Amino acid sequence: MASRSSNNVDMLRAGLRVAGHLAAETIKRPKARKVEELPRSVGGITTQWLTAVLCQGHPGAEVVDFGLADGSRGTHERRRILVMYNAEGVRAGLPTSVFTKSLPSLVTRMLVGFMGHARYEMLFYKLIRPSLTIETPLCYYSSSDKTSLAALHVLEDVVHTKGARFLDERTYVDRAMAEGMVDLLAELHAALYDDPRLSSELSWLIDFPTWIEKGVERVYTDEFSRKAIAKAQRVVPPGFYARRQEVWPATMKGLELHRSQPSTVIHSDVHIGNWYVTSAGRMGLLDWQVLTRGHWSRDLAYAVSTALTVADRRRWERELVTRYVEVFEARGGVVIPVEQAFTWYRQQLFHALHMWTQTLCHPRLQPNSQRDEMTYELLRRITTAIDDLGAFDAFDSPSTPASAS
Repeated sequence: MASRSSNNVDMLRAGLRVAGHLAAETIKRPKARKVEELPRSVGGITTQWLTAVLCQGHPGAEVVDFGLADGSRGTHERRRILVMYNAEGVRAGLPTSVFTKSLPSLVTRMLVGFMGHARYEMLFYKLIRPSLTIETPLCYYSSSDKTSLAALHVLEDVVHTKGARFLDERTYVDRAMAEGMVDLLAELHAALYDDPRLSSELSWLIDFPTWIEKGVERVYTDEFSRKAIAKAQRVVPPGFYARRQEVWPATMKGLELHRSQPSTVIHSDVHIGNWYVTSAGRMGLLDWQVLTRGHWSRDLAYAVSTALTVADRRRWERELVTRYVEVFEARGGVVIPVEQAFTWYRQQLFHALHMWTQTLCHPRLQPNSQRDEMTYELLRRITTAIDDLGAFDAFDSPSTPASAS
C-alpha cells in the first residue's frame, strides 16, 4: 500500500487541479452544443446538446425547450429535466422527462471523480448495461473527464416511464419485494459469473479487495469505522459492541473470499435507498458508481440486511438465500451448496457494515450523503444481523467452491 502521506499529497494536487478547472468554468460558463462536448453541470446543457443526445436516430426531431425540475444533492447533484420537442420528436415518442447526475462542485468531484466512481458508472452504462435484462434505468448519455473530474449521466426517469417508487428505511419491504430483490441480484451475478471478459474488455473493473484497500489508503475508512461504531453504540446490540475490536479484522478476513472464489460483477452498494419498485411490482436497482468485481455474497448480505425489518430478516433470510442459489443455478448453471452460501452471507455482513460506518463518520470535506435517521437504522439492522448470526465466528467454516451443473 502507498503511504497515507503520499496519498494526501496526491489528493491535494488533484484538488488544486480541479479547483483551477472549476474557477475557469465559473468565469467562462461553457455551454455544450455537440454530443462530444461534456456539460460541466446541468447549467451547461443547451437545446442543441439535448437534441444531439435524445434525438439520435430520429431525423427531423429536435428539442425546442427544456426546464430544470426537482432535484437533490449528495455525492452527486441530481436534477430532473423536462423536455419539449417539435412535432417530429413528439411523434417519435422521445422521453419528455430525464434524470441527470452531475459533479458541479469541488467536493462532489473529489469524492466521486477522484475515487473513479463516475468513470465506473459511465463504463457500466456503456459496456455492461446493454446486455442485462434486469430492471435498471436506461442511459441516454454518460461521460466523465479525467482531468477536470467533471461527469454527467442522463438517465431514464423511471418515475415518469414506469411509475417507480423509490425506497428507504421507512419503506416496508414485503416478502414479494424481498424475493424480487434476490431474483434481480441472482440474475445480475449469474450473467457474468467467472466470465473471461472480466480479465479482458471488463478488466477496468476494480476488484473488491483493492477497492476496500484504496478506501483505507485515501480516506482512512478503517479509522472512521472505529469512530462510527463508538458513535452508534446506542443502536447496536450489546453483544456486538463488546466485540467491536474484532470488526475491522473480520472485515479484512472477509476479503479472502473475494480473492479465492470466482468473481462476477457486483453492484457493491445495494442498500435499501438504491432500490425502487415499478407500478407493475418489479424491483429495480440504480446508482452503479461503486461497481466492482467480486463475490456475489457481498451484494446478497448487504441487500437483505438493510432492506428488511429485523423481525422479517430473521424469519425469511434462510429461505431468501436458498431462493438466491436456486435462481443463480437456473440462470447460470452453477450449483452453490445452500449451507455454504449461508456461511458466505454471514461473513459478508461486515462489508455491509463498512459502507454505513463511513456514512456516519467520514472526512470533513465529504458531504452527508444520507439522513442520520437512515444511517442509524441501517447500522442497527446490520449489527443486529451480525449479532444474531454469530458472524464474528463465521470464518471458522471452510469455503467450498461452487460447481457447474
